[in-house]
Amino acid sequence: MTLASLGTFYKQRIDYNEMKVAFKAWILLQLLGVCLAISDFHVGREIAAYSLDDHSDQLSEVEKALDRGSEGLQEFTPIRNTIKQTELQQYSFSVNTSTGLGAYYEFLIFITGNICDQPDDMLASGNQSLVVYYSFNASMFDNYELGTMVHFENGYFSALADVPISSGEDSILYIGVRAPESTNLTATWSYEIGVSQNDLVYQWDNRSFAQVVDTDDNSALIVTGNLSSKADSKISDFNTSLSNFQLFIYSYEDADHFKYLNSSWCAVRNGPALLSTNNFNTSYTTRGGALRQQFFVGGLNASTKYVGFLVSDFSGSKLGGAVYSKFEFETMSSSACSLIYDLEFCDEVAYSVPASSLDHLAERSSLAGIFDDRAKNLYANFSKALQQIACNTTMDAIYSPIRTCTDCARSYKNWLCSVTIPRCSTRNITGYVERQPNESRNTFITDEIVPPQNYFEVLPCVNVCQAIVRDCPSNFGFHCPRKNESIRLSYFWDIGAEYATCNFLGVPHAVKSGASRASTILWMVPIIIHFLWFI
Repeated sequence: MTLASLGTFYKQRIDYNEMKVAFKAWILLQLLGVCLAISDFHVGREIAAYSLDDHSDQLSEVEKALDRGSEGLQEFTPIRNTIKQTELQQYSFSVNTSTGLGAYYEFLIFITGNICDQPDDMLASGNQSLVVYYSFNASMFDNYELGTMVHFENGYFSALADVPISSGEDSILYIGVRAPESTNLTATWSYEIGVSQNDLVYQWDNRSFAQVVDTDDNSALIVTGNLSSKADSKISDFNTSLSNFQLFIYSYEDADHFKYLNSSWCAVRNGPALLSTNNFNTSYTTRGGALRQQFFVGGLNASTKYVGFLVSDFSGSKLGGAVYSKFEFETMSSSACSLIYDLEFCDEVAYSVPASSLDHLAERSSLAGIFDDRAKNLYANFSKALQQIACNTTMDAIYSPIRTCTDCARSYKNWLCSVTIPRCSTRNITGYVERQPNESRNTFITDEIVPPQNYFEVLPCVNVCQAIVRDCPSNFGFHCPRKNESIRLSYFWDIGAEYATCNFLGVPHAVKSGASRASTILWMVPIIIHFLWFI
């Protein structure tokens, strides 16, 4: 998380007492940074729940304040305003001494903001932006040198103010925003600013937290990172109302639009996006052993690059949020492949497959259904054979002390689905096998799918085969090729590349979330704060 950037908060402190407070704040920031860094889902869940539970009654006032600007800032209630070149705008925030992070007589105030839009000449220069001043001394509005100055960087600023001991119960934080001088006398900036005694209203993360599963010539499937701390999470166990992720797709030519605003939540939300979440089919999946939100993005152009941004809204679009690092993807060059996902039997399949020239298989769901039914029917004979194995017996009689029939069934199913439902690409990459419409992997694809044109098959990963040898009874007689010369005839291996070099189904490794560990540390924060304030 960006709390590392908050390390500059107290570098101007000089006397002993202030250095002591600075040290306490630094320890707190490091603690919060660790909590956020070890969690795969550190925004949009606990923070979203906090916003929903504690601030829903403020939404109407928030909407009014966002539209008109306000001198009086409220707890976790950001405002939006527009400022002209050389203009100064002033705000105040009344500290609530009965709540927030702190102990008895000292409290921490989190100040954050975004630039939503700025003049084009500012984008070109990159070194002129808004400046924020803050102080508990009202005289700051007459002399800004009395306040602490913070610059917006990449469209984002954050600051941490500690309430002076001598301020008593009527502490007021004063904030000023100043626009730079510009040769463009009509230059204006649009920005948002939020103050909280409990958390950062705006956040950013240098990770994307989004993964492009696959594309075809006109669509893409994109998923979030893991949303659950449980290894065996079910969609029904997750409160989807707490997942407020939004996806925005931009033209690759607009990537420079965020060159100096890439840390701004509102800039991404308000930018010239081609498509946003309202245009997508969104759902949840547990493919790969992790609970994720997925977005099916349609209406794309062939052989085209796009830029995507994932954001998390803490309580809709009005109460702040977090923005993740951008990601890029490119669609395929022709309609030879069609993207399918969420199959009933082959539930780990989510990639492009050979398209069909038949009218009744033109729809994705129809194409997915015929592939899925084929694999399901082929699995029936194996299922009968597995029933002959003594799966539920004593440890000295079972076929393996560390593997079960459930492991065998899952590995065989993944192997069967990967060889029955070939992954398709229009890219000519090392390891891919070019297929003619009448020379597909098997006669089922040639005769019943009837591909319309040449395509490249992404061969199954050899460890999909190795998994069934490892997990199933030896008397099944499963064997896999061992030398590269024989492996490359039916499989391939992952050598690391921009695109997948082989097709793997299932869980390649244990998928864990740091959310539970983060929660464990977070509940200790008040105790540690209490300790620090008595050092």
